[in-house]
Amino acid sequence: MRVKPIAFGILVIAIFAGTVGVAMAAGAWQTTGRTAVGGGGSGAGSGGGGGGGDDPQQGVTSGEVKGWMAIGDVAAAAGVDLPEMLAAFDLPADTPPETPLKELESDAFSVSALRAWLADETDRAGPTSDTMP
Repeated sequence: MRVKPIAFGILVIAIFAGTVGVAMAAGAWQTTGRTAVGGGGSGAGSGGGGGGGDDPQQGVTSGEVKGWMAIGDVAAAAGVDLPEMLAAFDLPADTPPETPLKELESDAFSVSALRAWLADETDRAGPTSDTMP
C-alpha cells in the first residue's frame, strides 16, 4: 500500500495539532511562562493543571517574584504581612491586594527592590523547616 504524499502531510499536521490541542485542554500546555505564586499550576495564579496551585503556604523566593504577580499573593507566599510590605515602600495602605507589582512601579518601588527586600526579610527570619534540605 502506498500513501500519497499530500495525505501523509495532512496526517502529520493533524496528529501534531491534535496533540497540542489535547495538551492545552488538559492544562498541560503552557505558553505564557507564568506559574502560580508559590509554585505549580499554570496561568497567573490560576492554580490549574499542575497541582499545588496558588497555595500561599508553599512559599516564594525573592528570585521568583515577577511583575505580573499580585502584591497580596507575593506577601502571602513570602510569609510577610501586606501592610508591612506596603509601608516598607511607602505605598498607600489601601492598595488592593490583587494589584500587579508592575502597576505599582515608581521611584519608591520596583520589582527588583522588592526582591532585595524579600531576600533581606528571609535572611532576618532565618531558615525555616520548609527551606531545610
